[in-house]
Amino acid sequence: MNKQLSISVVGCGWLGLPLAESLTTRGFRVKGTTTTAQKLEILRNKGIDPYLVHFEPDNLAITPDILNCDVLIINIPPSSRDPLKSGNYQLMADYFAATLPNSPVRKIILVSSTSVYKEDNTEIFETDLADPDSAAGKLLVETENKFLAIQNKKVCIVRAAGLVGPERHPGRFFRNRTQIPNGLSPVNLIHRDDVIGIIQKLIASENAFGIYNACSPSHPSKQDFYRYAAQFSGFPPPDFIPEKLSWKIISSLRVNNELEYIFKYPDLIKWLESEGEGQL
Repeated sequence: MNKQLSISVVGCGWLGLPLAESLTTRGFRVKGTTTTAQKLEILRNKGIDPYLVHFEPDNLAITPDILNCDVLIINIPPSSRDPLKSGNYQLMADYFAATLPNSPVRKIILVSSTSVYKEDNTEIFETDLADPDSAAGKLLVETENKFLAIQNKKVCIVRAAGLVGPERHPGRFFRNRTQIPNGLSPVNLIHRDDVIGIIQKLIASENAFGIYNACSPSHPSKQDFYRYAAQFSGFPPPDFIPEKLSWKIISSLRVNNELEYIFKYPDLIKWLESEGEGQL
């Protein structure tokens, strides 16, 4: 796909905004959505055509012009804590599943999560069954299946591991916690910049289709990673129970082999060392 493509990014939050900004710097024409009126000017100042949207039962507000694009990227996670927001996610999924088939959109990229995989004490590949325990995870799988069923569109699902990066310092994740179980289990994380890089590869690929796991190739234990991360956050190291119960290791096989993506941050421990205190 060439650089004259038009791309819509639905959900310009912590991940979506820098993604949209990076796409504008690459010469794409980018539209971006937000649910906050005050953020419209921020998007505009970054060269992104801004749109205010709402996915609520009594306030479904989205302009059809969002779908007047070549590539649609949806980056709105369901809430695991707020049933109302999960209902809004369902409304969003139903809206796009109904409208995308007759839209000019050629490629759809949905950001999902590796939380759809159970911890079965094994390495997980894209061909493995998604069988989530949580309501949010089940909603994600239902949405993935709706999008994958859309005919005559190239649909890519990015199952992202736990996200880290600016404003998401992993040293804070277990702040002031003690006796945290499963301390020897491996972590499955990915830096925001690598998710953006993988999405850029998916946009560029003519053959990309289906499910792609997005996870750092390094998997240190929880206790090693989060204790080390705490050193750069100013918090006491969290207290883990040295045990390895249920766990999983997410493999980004298709990202590596098909997209030939080279991770910017392949080693999470080295990333912590290189960034240092106050830089994450």
